[in-house]
Amino acid sequence: MSLKSDVYGKRTLDFVERLQKLTNYDDICQEIKKELEWFGLTCVTAWSMPGPGRPPDEGMVLNNRPQGYIDHYKEQNYLARDPLVTELRNSVHPYSWNDVRQRRKLTKTETRIIDEGREFGVRDGIIIPIVTLSGSLSVFSPCGPEPDLSQRARSALEIIGIYSQQALKRVLIKTQREEAAHTPLTPREREIMQWVAVG
Repeated sequence: MSLKSDVYGKRTLDFVERLQKLTNYDDICQEIKKELEWFGLTCVTAWSMPGPGRPPDEGMVLNNRPQGYIDHYKEQNYLARDPLVTELRNSVHPYSWNDVRQRRKLTKTETRIIDEGREFGVRDGIIIPIVTLSGSLSVFSPCGPEPDLSQRARSALEIIGIYSQQALKRVLIKTQREEAAHTPLTPREREIMQWVAVG
C-alpha cells in the first residue's frame, strides 16, 4: 500500500472526528468543502429525494454550485433528464460522471447536460447514493475540474458523503425542532389549553 493510500484512511477518520464536534450548519458546510478540496472537488450537492408530489429541491441540504447554473438547471427541468440522476434507477453504488458516459450511449441532450458543468469549471464528479432501510434515497454529489476518483479515493468519498449527509440532516432537524418549540401559541390555542387544564 502506498503512502498516499494510507493518507486516504487517516484523512477520512480525522474528517469524521472533526465533523462530530460541529453543531453549526455553516461550520459543517465549511468543513465538508475544505475536505473535498483535497480530492480536487470544488462543488457539492447533497439532497434527499422528496416524496411523491413534493418539489425536487425540498430535500436539498447543501448546494454550492454557482447560482446561475442552479437556476438554469431548474428552468430547463434537467432533473428529469439528467443521466447522472436517472442512473440512480440502475445503481445504488457510487459512480462517476465518466462511468455513466462509458456505460451507455448518451443522447445529445444528456451529453449537453453533463458538459454544461464545464461552464463553471468542472469536468467530472461522483454520485454517492445513500440508501435507508425504508428505501428512501439521499445523494451526495461532489464534482471538480480534475478530481481524484481513484478506487481508494472513491472509498474515502463514500464515507465522507455518508457522514456529511448525516451531519447536515442532524443540524437541520435540530434547528427545525428548536423553531417549532419556540413558536408561541395563538390566542385560540391558549384558550383550548386552558379548557383542557380545567377538564
